[in-house]
Amino acid sequence: MTHTRQKAVHTNGTMKETIVAREEKRQISDMALFWLCLIGTVAVGLTISYCSGILNGIGQLKELPMYLPDWLVIAIPPVLFVHMGIALFLALRENVYTDGGRMVRNWTWAFWITLMVATAITPYFVFHGMPTASYALATVSTALALGTMILCYRQSIASGFVMTVFFIVTALIMVYLGYWAFA
Repeated sequence: MTHTRQKAVHTNGTMKETIVAREEKRQISDMALFWLCLIGTVAVGLTISYCSGILNGIGQLKELPMYLPDWLVIAIPPVLFVHMGIALFLALRENVYTDGGRMVRNWTWAFWITLMVATAITPYFVFHGMPTASYALATVSTALALGTMILCYRQSIASGFVMTVFFIVTALIMVYLGYWAFA
């Protein structure tokens, strides 16, 4: 999110020795970008997730592979969305100067938005007693998390690391839901 102004510096009045210096002016501060990414991701994600029936707990679900405490089930979405918000911030604060970098940034946005939607609506299928659909969506979410993680590593090691933690948690959720769907 930076604009680059280029200024040519000429020495001795000749055009042969042209040096291009970049002056960057950031439109939004890192702190504002951080809070925008974090609060926006958590607010939108939790609104969608908590409207799914997750707050009622897992007591009404039948044939779960193992009992999970309600507090843990309710705490998982905020943790996931905080990780997504931090990873997005770490990726966006890196400046992009090349067409390849812009392409990676655009694909990161596409994967990240799709991953957020998939992560936010998965609890709906879980808490409405649809184990096969919830497993299928968790599998898609895990695949999207893997792709997003790879794209984040291309922009920032820290962003990729945060998405690695997200990927591991999503993969564990997929395994749990797979066991529920096919047990």
